[in-house]
Amino acid sequence: MQTRALPPATGRPAALARPALLRRGRLAALAVGGFLLPWCVLLSAILPATARAQNWSLAWTGLDGAEALAALATAMLLARADTRATLTAVAGGTLLLADAWFDVCTSAPGLDHALAAAEAIFVELPLAGAAFWLAVTLTRRAR
Repeated sequence: MQTRALPPATGRPAALARPALLRRGRLAALAVGGFLLPWCVLLSAILPATARAQNWSLAWTGLDGAEALAALATAMLLARADTRATLTAVAGGTLLLADAWFDVCTSAPGLDHALAAAEAIFVELPLAGAAFWLAVTLTRRAR
């Protein structure tokens, strides 16, 4: 597998030089966002406040496993000076944000909620911030 070293690149990335691709991407993003905002309003009105979930432990194990894979992939790509580490860092940061959100929102009142909030504030959110900082730094470096 070939890797792309972090070069002192000049100019814009190839995808940004293609106006048709930008236009289609922008339209797709607008369509998705335009659909999801009213969908969220509808869901908040019709979903029950509580629910019993099947495969609860599998869902949480899968999320934490995905976070681990993103971190390990980022480390491997950084060891190779591969610019794709930006992508895995963003994916990992996003997974950490989702983990923090769902930990806090699904925790039981009392000590469980306090522990979930503390983990989010002191572990998951700082790690997500570090992952996003890394991605921005690598992106700026590749320009």
